[in-house]
Amino acid sequence: MQTSYGQNKEASSFHSIKPTTDFDQRFYYTAGETQNVWGYRAGVLINDRYKLGIGGYYMNKTADIGMPSTALTRTGTAPYTLHKKLYLGTIYYEPYLLRRNLWETSLVFETGYGRTVHYNIDKTNNTATEQNNALMIPAGAGLSINLKLPPLFHLQCFRWIGINAMGGYRTAIYQQDKQYNYNGAYWSLSGAVFLDRMFEDFYTWKKGRAIARDKRIIKLSY
Repeated sequence: MQTSYGQNKEASSFHSIKPTTDFDQRFYYTAGETQNVWGYRAGVLINDRYKLGIGGYYMNKTADIGMPSTALTRTGTAPYTLHKKLYLGTIYYEPYLLRRNLWETSLVFETGYGRTVHYNIDKTNNTATEQNNALMIPAGAGLSINLKLPPLFHLQCFRWIGINAMGGYRTAIYQQDKQYNYNGAYWSLSGAVFLDRMFEDFYTWKKGRAIARDKRIIKLSY
């Protein structure tokens, strides 16, 4: 959606709101492990300067823990499988630092609401412990870089895709589950779809059709 108005002949201002969306697969480095978190963000690009939106993230991690005793060690722990899940809903604010035709960089600030879930399955008798479902309030900051394709072979659709790279740090402002640490640095590399460019091209195409239609009407009137 784009609108513009003029206060007078010398000065005018422009307001623009466009939809935006991002795939967001992140790899977190926490104490002693790496977590693969899948996510998706959707929001609006305002005045081509910053984004506002919401995101959703999900992690499902399993790990085999415990070793049976051997003739050499004569000690051991009962083997079990640890299941850890993470559910996050976030809001984010992303101001641009630089925007160029083929690349752009921005800061990403986010916070939200989440739940951490973990339980164990005893591999000896295949029994599961009770799930621990706890509250988590995360906050994070990062740097995002988009690489955008030019219109190849005179096809504008290539402008709509590219690559996104992001790195940052997430911390828990509040966390009920004290057993596991979810604070850590992260990085992300994924494909990108630029809905704002789609809308720009659609608006340009629509405006061009209107101009061509007006010209035909003028010719027919003569």
